[in-house]
Amino acid sequence: MSVLGVLTVSSAAMAHADTTTVLATDSIYAVGNQSGNAPSYGGTAPTGISVLSGTSYFTFSATGSVTVNGGGNYNNADGIGSASPEDNFGTSSLSGINSPTAGYIAAVFLAAGGPSGSAPTALDFTGAGGTSFSTLSPLIDQVFFVGDGLTGNGTGSSQQFYVPTGATELYLGLADTCGYYGGPSCLGDNSGSFTVNYDQAGGTVPPPPTVPEPSSLFLLGTGALGACGVIRRRFANC
Repeated sequence: MSVLGVLTVSSAAMAHADTTTVLATDSIYAVGNQSGNAPSYGGTAPTGISVLSGTSYFTFSATGSVTVNGGGNYNNADGIGSASPEDNFGTSSLSGINSPTAGYIAAVFLAAGGPSGSAPTALDFTGAGGTSFSTLSPLIDQVFFVGDGLTGNGTGSSQQFYVPTGATELYLGLADTCGYYGGPSCLGDNSGSFTVNYDQAGGTVPPPPTVPEPSSLFLLGTGALGACGVIRRRFANC
């Protein structure tokens, strides 16, 4: 094998591994220049992860548990064990997200000085494929589901989350909202934490072009059920 061949293989396989903690009070909507909004959501601002030069995608693994309803239900990183699906409307610059569970680990990529501009379209993880995707290519400022980083609940293969062009930071947190339906809020009675191991992987594999399809009609229907069909310690929007 030529020296050039060895260098090519090494470059494609390079990775950087590290660990971070996600508190149950860390709001995925209190990030970047919006970190000061954390108190108004009843929560805390997550710590950012710098996206290293040459990183193509992230992979994750997570352990731990949290409660988002004052101890009534504890759930894992995928939100399994939570009392309800959750539909968060997002903010003016950060997208909403619709998910089949609550209390899961969510994430968002930001550009330098972000978030900024109008929020991208909300992603819907409640439809076909749900959270069992193999790869995901979110936009900057588009909140997405990470969970435990596996295609199944505690099982399956590692999911790859591709870095959008221009992203400089990644944040991990929770997309909690009062009554499981509405804007960022009600993190004050959350407790627990997740330990997240992450890898930044380099290489030449291009990001796949697809992400979960948003569906406004489905979001509206499941949102109404999330708001009023499940008993929770907070009854906002019912």
